[in-house]
Amino acid sequence: MSVPFTGEPLFDTAHYLEDLSDFHCHPSIPTFLASLPQPLTTLRDDYEISRQFLMKYADVPGTFSRFRGEVQRFLNYLWVTTKRTLAQTDADVVTAYFKTLKNPPHSWIARGVFSAFTHANGLRLPNRQWRPFALRSSDENAVYNASQASLNASRTALQTFFKYLVYRQYLLTDPLSDLRRRDRRAKPQMAKDLEVAVRRLTDWQWSWLLETLVTEADQNPKCERHLFVIVTMKSLFLRVGELAPRPLDDGADRIPVFGDFRRKVIQGEQYWSYFVFGKGDKARSVTLPDAYLPYLKRWRAYLDLLSPMPDPGDYHPILPSTHGIALGKRQVQRIYEQAVMFAVTRMEEAGFVDEARQLEAIRSETHYLRHTGASQAIESGADIRHISEELGHASAAFTESVYVNSDQARKRFQGRERKV
Repeated sequence: MSVPFTGEPLFDTAHYLEDLSDFHCHPSIPTFLASLPQPLTTLRDDYEISRQFLMKYADVPGTFSRFRGEVQRFLNYLWVTTKRTLAQTDADVVTAYFKTLKNPPHSWIARGVFSAFTHANGLRLPNRQWRPFALRSSDENAVYNASQASLNASRTALQTFFKYLVYRQYLLTDPLSDLRRRDRRAKPQMAKDLEVAVRRLTDWQWSWLLETLVTEADQNPKCERHLFVIVTMKSLFLRVGELAPRPLDDGADRIPVFGDFRRKVIQGEQYWSYFVFGKGDKARSVTLPDAYLPYLKRWRAYLDLLSPMPDPGDYHPILPSTHGIALGKRQVQRIYEQAVMFAVTRMEEAGFVDEARQLEAIRSETHYLRHTGASQAIESGADIRHISEELGHASAAFTESVYVNSDQARKRFQGRERKV
């Protein structure tokens, strides 16, 4: 006899995050919190600090969706299964949680993906088909298996969440830091599941996107910005937030400026690099490919700047705004989405309807550009240690575990050429 699911959806889409501060549109949540055995005031505090964490990512749809799903799932496990609160979370709780991620109760698994809330009479009501885990298979005999990629994503989301709680002094220490490596590994699966798919564009998709934007910019100068943003993010392995202002410890914003493009000379050879103030306030330097330089010059010409290439101390924002100093992260995200839809429309007009739908499905996933650039560089023979540094990864081993490598691609292409 299966145990019924007694959890609850906790966080709505980013659009409703502000409303969740007092639950005036979500009456089910305070009712659920009041039904739990833990002190209600503590649960309310847990919920509010979690909501504030998610607010930090509300303008980045892909990241917000992943973080919301993980925090929502973890809080359900913490409150319902362990009967603890965030302040009582330790390494034992996290270890047990990762075991649950690999083998969740049947009642916690939905056959299909369902939204957490539905709309009715001006209120947001819980969708009773929603579960913390989703089995994306039409096969009735399919069994839920957590891939290594999904476990890595869970660990990343929780690591970011716990660091925020420590920073806000809501937790004294990070309970994830003592999690043993073996507890983060997925269960052995069939060989077909051992190859993790990198979220990247195919070479054909990238060529189509680039050609579309060049054509659009040639015909309409307002599209120059779309072309520059897309080429820059892909060529320099940038996250969307790395082209937008980032807050510093003193409260001021660190704005990407043209002076971040720097000319260097080594052994008599000139090259250009870009200084990135990136995720986690970590700085790194990315080498500019020679093929990228014409696009940088083209963008500076559109902005009517004096020199084709930046000079030292050039404090012009890379992406100036008409209503402020520089474009924000959400505006850069919107430019990416518009650029992708340019290509989608052109594909449809050319009769590539299925291909257009595939590209449209990832129109908000800006990481596809970063992954595409890195994967293509590795596949073309670039030193993976060098690419790892330019991506800002902690180790080349991590980069190698995430990105498609040339040996794997070559093996697949050779397999396709076998005769029957």
